[in-house]
Amino acid sequence: MKLLSKYIASLILILTYSKEVSGGNFQKGIDAYRKGHNSIAIREWEPLARQGHANAQYNLGVMYDKGHGVPRNKVTAIKWYKRAAEQGVTLAQYNLGVIYEKGAGVRQNYKVAVEWYTSAAQNGNANAQNNLGIMYMRGLGVPRNYKTVAKWLKRAAEQGKASAQYNLGSMYDKGMGVPQNKKAAVKWYKRAAEQGVAVAQFKLGLMHKRGQGTPKTLALAHMWWNIARKKGYTDAAINMKEIEKIMSPSQLEKAQTLALECLAKNYKGC
Repeated sequence: MKLLSKYIASLILILTYSKEVSGGNFQKGIDAYRKGHNSIAIREWEPLARQGHANAQYNLGVMYDKGHGVPRNKVTAIKWYKRAAEQGVTLAQYNLGVIYEKGAGVRQNYKVAVEWYTSAAQNGNANAQNNLGIMYMRGLGVPRNYKTVAKWLKRAAEQGKASAQYNLGSMYDKGMGVPQNKKAAVKWYKRAAEQGVAVAQFKLGLMHKRGQGTPKTLALAHMWWNIARKKGYTDAAINMKEIEKIMSPSQLEKAQTLALECLAKNYKGC
């Protein structure tokens, strides 16, 4: 079973007031960054980071990671991410998970990646929860464990993480780590489909075509495949042409109308 992954590090700065030591200088850095004065932001944050200011440490990591105001330097970025992560900054923990999984600036180490993903996941980071689930699915750095996969995917899916919603739908569809439940599969496929995930839209079409977890409805199957086709999903275009051979003119007209309405609603409530 192929799951959707997210390996991109978070390069979003923490731009909220901090009550930690020298919070005023931290705010000066925020103000400078918002005005595009990256070097000034670094000048304000670096002394704070050296004093142990966790959010400043994380922000410095991002600046070095992106090369904003300083030459891009992955090693220095990792140094500051680690210091922030050790103080519980969730975004830093997640970024380290990505870095060690990919081997970006460090030697690839799945076990260490899992450790950082676990810290971030336990702190509620949906991206980390999704990626941690995939690590357990693939047996990277940990023994393969489908129940643990489902546990972390569900936490991420409940936070609205589209890839996790699709992945969890697949788990229920196949009965991997959870009892097979086609109705639950449809529920999670639909949530992902409403966020524009083409493969989830394709899978919803299959469920409507087969009457699995939802009443068999050719018009809805055609609608979802038509929408996925417009997003470049080739198999959806193939299935759409095949199903048209067994649809009546009125069913086809209804399906086309439903697709137009669904696109106008940005996939919501289709």
